[in-house]
This record gives sequence, structure tokens and C-alpha cells, in this order.
Amino acid sequence: MARPDDEVAADRPPAAAADRGPLHDVVVVSDLHLGRGKNPDSGRYFSLEAFFYDEDFRRFCRYLIADARVRAVPLRLVFNGDVFDLLRVEPLPAGPDASARERRYGPDGGETSAARMVAEILAGHPVFVDAVAELLASGVEVVFLPGNHDIELQLDDVQVELRRALLERVGDGAQGDAAEAVARADAGLRFAPWFHHEPGRLWIEHGCQYDAESAFRYPLRRSHPGADPAGAEAEAEADLPLGNFFQRYLYNSFGHITFIVPSTRANFRYLRWMIAHRPALVAKVLTSQLPFVFQLLRRLRSGLAPGRQALQATHEERLATLARESGLGERLLAIDALKGVRHDLVEALFALGYQLFKITSASLMGALCVLGLWFAGFQTINQLRFGTGLKAALFLMLNFLFISAAAAGAAYALLRGPPDTPPTPLFRAARFIAGLVDVPIVTFGHTHDEALWRIDRPSGAPAWYYNTGTWIAVFTHDDLMPREQVQFTYLRVRGLSAELLQWSPGRGEPLPVILLDEETRWGPVHPKGAPAP
Repeated sequence: MARPDDEVAADRPPAAAADRGPLHDVVVVSDLHLGRGKNPDSGRYFSLEAFFYDEDFRRFCRYLIADARVRAVPLRLVFNGDVFDLLRVEPLPAGPDASARERRYGPDGGETSAARMVAEILAGHPVFVDAVAELLASGVEVVFLPGNHDIELQLDDVQVELRRALLERVGDGAQGDAAEAVARADAGLRFAPWFHHEPGRLWIEHGCQYDAESAFRYPLRRSHPGADPAGAEAEAEADLPLGNFFQRYLYNSFGHITFIVPSTRANFRYLRWMIAHRPALVAKVLTSQLPFVFQLLRRLRSGLAPGRQALQATHEERLATLARESGLGERLLAIDALKGVRHDLVEALFALGYQLFKITSASLMGALCVLGLWFAGFQTINQLRFGTGLKAALFLMLNFLFISAAAAGAAYALLRGPPDTPPTPLFRAARFIAGLVDVPIVTFGHTHDEALWRIDRPSGAPAWYYNTGTWIAVFTHDDLMPREQVQFTYLRVRGLSAELLQWSPGRGEPLPVILLDEETRWGPVHPKGAPAP
């Protein structure tokens, strides 16, 4: 039942919309991070599962179905990446031919293993499958976009597995002609390799390409019939972003206590929390990760170049096809050039070495200054005309002050968060895209932080950038903020207006997301006010 779905990337709004009724509504959700769900052998969740909200999601889908019927307007639901988490998964028992790396870190990222992982994820989340099947059966169009944790959604075997599971459930629940219900649902299920664009209306993509730690050099993947599985896995490993690499080979070792924290500020909040509450676990993981060093060295080998060359050829071929079929042409090439690939693993290590050199140099200079001050204090005390006992007390006080200052400085350096940053680089990318393709709405996911920013197009017309946040637990701001740790956020687009909402399971209806104007040293984060109604 697989079919090419690249055409959704160029999904054109109806030229004669007035002849076919009102413009369809669009709902965008992202970053659900479904893992393997419940272990049928134990009845408990697998240790790296992050999504425990299947029933809440099903109620949300039923609300969308009922609302679409009341409004009598077609509905399109876009899953904007990282719906499935093929990175944060447990290494299940491997076959006899599996490598030591697969036994320790799980299957490599080839098409066959990715399809198997998606099948396991769907089996562990039957209620989620039921919810999406109900959407399809009711006539809601469902579009899947890839993210950095499920980039493999572009591959045929993965799409076939997902399509099979959903359509099978549609057929099982059909009232009447099951074959007809499955055919309608199949027509409404689409996969896009990168973005969803409705000209003059909106642009949707996951947004990981504008994050230097999560960007792929060659994100557009394609299935290769009859390809050697080992070669496909080597290709996938060759273009693994830095964040993905550390997620698989290091962060998963922390077990269930690991949260998905893609933003820099969230990483620092998480690090502080781990050091304060689980220092023994941090020390245990760091002292037991000698194999991680070997994976790091393996990643640096030049032997990965052939895999990159194959990916580059595929990416460029598919990019040219998308540019032509979407009508975006050179504009799509310009958007592709925005990707933040200047910080791949090798370059990041050089940057890290430079930072360590700067820190070491600064520390050495600081130590020399401290030593000079201490020596000056010692000499001053020694020349005072006091008795030996008072001099000894003053000398001990001097040492105590310097030790206390050093301890306070070390604690501050370790536990302080990064400085506030202006809304970049996703904001810059959204502003560029809104102006380039002339749409009033641009939405990303990926950061797990809900966002709403006013941007202006070159024509002077307003546009808005939204980030849909996540449906899993997040580390909230250091200051008290009016949000829950788990907040089911989504974007609703009606006509040319959009609204960032959160699903309330208790009330059974959506509520507005609370976002505050924040003043920073760069000026207001939301300089032009609230979104258009």
C-alpha cells in the first residue's frame, strides 16, 4: 500500500476554494516521542519511555473529530516530527549476528531496523494507534513529517509498517464496508519528506535543521531497493547529528531518569537537577562509559566518507525534485542552505578544544592572580607588629577566605545556567522563510518550548512564528512560570489565523497557552504585540 507522498510538500491550497466550501482547518502537533510503550512481559513501561498519555491523546483526537463535524469544515492533522523516538530506545535482545555495538546501544539506523522499531513502538501504544485510526476513519487527513528523532519516516519500509498498522485498525473498527473505509483512510494518510507548505497560508516543518546540534547535512533520505543493510546503516551513521550521537551513545545510559532536553537552557536545568539530586548516578554513568570513547573515535574515522557521499547524492537528487514539483525552485535551495551543519562532530570537538584552551588559560591567569593576592596578604600579615598568635589567626582567616571564594566560584561556574539568548536561530529561520515564500504562518517544533513571535515580511505584512512545544515532561524555567510540567500543546489554524492552544484532559476542551512578554537585554521578545484574532 506504499506510495510516493512527496506531493504533500507542495500541497497547494484550492485555487477555487469558494467552489469547494470553506478552507480546511489545520491542527499541528509535534514531539510526542513515543517509545516502546508497555512491556507485555512485565506489564510495566520500558525504561526509556517518555510518552504516557495515550488516553489523553485519544480524547484529544475525538474532540477534533467532533469539532470538525460541528464546524462542517475539513480537517488536516499534521504530526510535525519526533512523533516516534527511534533514538531513545532500549537495546532489546539481539540476534546471533548482531555486533557488540548493537547489543549495547540497540540496532543501527538502517531501513529494516527502523521499520522493526516503528512496529514495536506501535505495538506498545495500541491506544495511540486507535486514536489516529479514528481520525482517518472519520475523514480527517493525517500528514506525518520527520524530525531528528524519526528521520527514517521518509523510508518506504517504515511508511509501509505505519500505514499497515493504522489501516488494519481502521478495517477492524469499520461500520459497514471495511474495504471502502480502508480505501478512504488510505487516501487521507500522507508522508512528507521535509515540510508541509500551503502557499499564501502556512509553512510547517520540524525545525531541527536550524539547530546546529540536531541538523543533518543530507536530511532527504530515500529507500534503496536491494541495498545492503550494512551499507544503509553505515550511511545513516555517517550523517548522525551531534545531539543524536550523544543521545544514543551516552544519554540513554542514564535510563528512565533521562528526559528529552534539546534546548541549551533545558540541558543546563537538567544538569543542575541531576547533580543536585542524583550525583551518584551521574558519577556511575560517567565512570562506566569507556565504550562511549570508542564510539567517539569510531565516529571520527575518515572511513565514514563514502556513506556521506551516497547520502549527499540522494539528498541533492531529491532536493532538486522537490524544488521542481513544489514550484519553489531556487527558494527551496535557499531554505535548505539555512541548515545549521557548521557544527558537526569533528568541528564541535575542535570548538570544544578551543573552549577548553580558553578556560584553561583563564583559569591559569586567575590562579596566578589569586596566588599573587594571597602572597601579598601573607607578606602584609607577616610585617604587622603583632604577636605570633594573632598573626597565625589572621593567616588562617586569609586561607579560609580564599578557599571559600574558590569553592563559591566553582559552584557558580558549575551550576549557573547559560545567559539569556535572543530568539534564534529558529526565529531567524522562520522570519527568512515567511519572507521568502510569503506566508503569514510559520510553525516549528523540536525545541519543546512553546513560542509565539511576531515577524514581518518584506512586503510589510505581518507574519507569525509558532512553536508547538511537546507532549512530554519538560524542565521548566528557573523562575516560577504559569505552566504545567506536562502541557499538551498544539497549533490550530483556521483560515489565515492561528492560535497556540493546550489540550485540557480534565475539561475536555482546549485552553489558550500562557505566554508572557519578556524583556531581555535584546529588547522585547514579542515586540509587536499579540497574534491577530
